[in-house]
Amino acid sequence: MKMQQTGLFKKIWSELLPFVARSPAMKVEWLVSVLGKGSLSDGEIAPYIHILLSEYQHNVKLSKKTGSNNDTNKMLPDLFAKIPRNTIVELLKCAEIYDIPLLLEVVKKISVDEAILVLNKIPPAYEKRPMQVYDLVFQAIHNCGGQLLAEAKTKMQASGSMPSHLNSVYERFQEILKDKEILSSIFPHAKASAF
Repeated sequence: MKMQQTGLFKKIWSELLPFVARSPAMKVEWLVSVLGKGSLSDGEIAPYIHILLSEYQHNVKLSKKTGSNNDTNKMLPDLFAKIPRNTIVELLKCAEIYDIPLLLEVVKKISVDEAILVLNKIPPAYEKRPMQVYDLVFQAIHNCGGQLLAEAKTKMQASGSMPSHLNSVYERFQEILKDKEILSSIFPHAKASAF
């Protein structure tokens, strides 16, 4: 009887607890549940993904600043590793382009089709520096697999579904990669930085 009350209490508590007050595990569980039900639109889910990833980013920055090895930094990638692939695809579809780099950092591996899904995202019209946004997204895809961008571009070209901006952004990113390679050969002891 007491076990049933405890289970009921946990269920009620988890339903009443605001998203921001939940643990990372509870947030991921909620996202998976909502995506499974299909009760919210992509635009309605995007802010929740942003909250989860912002918290993760804050913890990573805090760990680097303090020099501590925080277990919560490993928790989110571990939780995402247990999520079914179709749910990961839904998360990629729902996330705003600004959250894609962090989401890919947490997901770690994506397929060519998932890279294509990400490459079809565009910054909003009010974005003053869209190239910087694309650079971050391209770098995140590149970090998931060195050939993913090239394979995704080839597949999009073959199907005739490549967005008009993609070719120029892709060429620019290739130049950036070459520049980074040259700089790292000239200055081998320089600290590598993120984009």
